[in-house]
Amino acid sequence: MSLLRRLGPGLVVAVYLLLAGAAHAGKVDELSRLLDDPSYKVRLQAALLLGKLGDKAATPPLLKALGDKDRLVRAMAAQSLGRLGDNEAAGPLKELLQREKDAFVRGQVEKALASLGPAPRPGGAKIYLTFGSFTGGAARVNDPAMLNALRAALKKELSKLTGVTFTLESGEEKSFGRSGRVGFLIDGNVTRLDDGAVGGGAVEINCDVKIMVARWPSKSIILWTNAGAAVQSGSNERDKASARRDCLEASAGSLGEELAKFFHSQGG
Repeated sequence: MSLLRRLGPGLVVAVYLLLAGAAHAGKVDELSRLLDDPSYKVRLQAALLLGKLGDKAATPPLLKALGDKDRLVRAMAAQSLGRLGDNEAAGPLKELLQREKDAFVRGQVEKALASLGPAPRPGGAKIYLTFGSFTGGAARVNDPAMLNALRAALKKELSKLTGVTFTLESGEEKSFGRSGRVGFLIDGNVTRLDDGAVGGGAVEINCDVKIMVARWPSKSIILWTNAGAAVQSGSNERDKASARRDCLEASAGSLGEELAKFFHSQGG
């Protein structure tokens, strides 16, 4: 029976004092085995002590513990991975953040990712973004100039992220899985684009834009979001066309700010 099991889960401090400064494979192996213990309290303490040992050899068992059925063990595994500072944990932590529902666990994962810092990737940019056609939707906007303005406004906001690129190096598309980057497809449609008189010869343009984010190149959808805007204009067609464009750009700007937060959490 191991020392940790004999002393029981209530004596974390005593166990840690015995292990402190002894960051070697034997202790990592013993604690790693305890991550499979039937008691969540033992698994929790093992995850805690693996982080305190400071040995990056503990990264693989802690990554496995991110899938523990107990939320406290998942949270402690994330915390310990952040303490170890091994950038190899960044990808699994981000994957956990996407599927985790528990707010406490998510908070520990976010802190761990923040402590890891940006991981170096080829070409400096960690995230590749590409855009879809944005056609379709209830409003059926097929004007290329309008849709280009919508994409350009999104791109302008997202280009503020230092870890994002919109282009691939020669031949990188075929070997993207080995490039060290993560890719996302941004697409959507205009669900509303109409106008109505507001008096005095003025017209109010109302618009709504719905955006989808999917993994690239698999195109598996991760999230949907939407935003709208309203812009006043004159009643002639030239003014209304300009106001429609302004409305779409304003919606895209709001969406870009929201998407930037998401991509920042992914390392952008």
